[in-house]
Amino acid sequence: MPKVAIVEDELLLLGLLTEFFTKSGRFQIVGAYASGVEAVEKVCAMPPDLVVMDLQMPDMNGLTLIQTIRARLTVAPKFFVLSNNTNPLLIKQLMRSGVRGILQKGVAATEVLAACERVLRGAVCLNLPEGDMIELAGASFSESDPSLTTREIEILDLVVRGRRSKAIADTLGLSVRTIEKHRENLMKKLGVHDVGGLVRYAAKTGMLINGGGLSGGQRDDSAHKVFLS
Repeated sequence: MPKVAIVEDELLLLGLLTEFFTKSGRFQIVGAYASGVEAVEKVCAMPPDLVVMDLQMPDMNGLTLIQTIRARLTVAPKFFVLSNNTNPLLIKQLMRSGVRGILQKGVAATEVLAACERVLRGAVCLNLPEGDMIELAGASFSESDPSLTTREIEILDLVVRGRRSKAIADTLGLSVRTIEKHRENLMKKLGVHDVGGLVRYAAKTGMLINGGGLSGGQRDDSAHKVFLS
């Protein structure tokens, strides 16, 4: 059976997902983590076939988690995201980071299981509001578009959370000078000139949650599904 790790900070949902996958008899749960940092360490130590994850973790945003795991492993697992954030710019960034399954939270467990099986077979599975699907279809995937590194996403996350360079340096174990250089490169890449510009970028891409930090967002439009074999 395919080995699956689940990353979700809401303990009730983490337990339910673990139960659904286990009782289906179609997957083997090898880890259930409520912390992004723990998930990175455990997944890299014993890589599963699939990581089913939320984007909004208290200690690490989902993009950083995905890119960190992919950077550390020669053969990374497949990633499947459950999130109510359907901003097309964020979806685009997730897909560029290797995510091949994105479903909104609240869908039936049977739909999640079936979509995970499709992703494991190599399909791309999206379940988004119809308006966002149209916008995503028209979005450019040009290589010239900003593509942020793991470190840049980490720093963007911490800046949006209100951390100053010294605090960011302490958190990441880097020098203040290195953080300042990363911030300078990040602003240049995104075409902004101050912290406000970084916050506006995070809001525009759907990576800004209420009160700061990456991930979040919610839409109530009717969903539109796409399964690409």
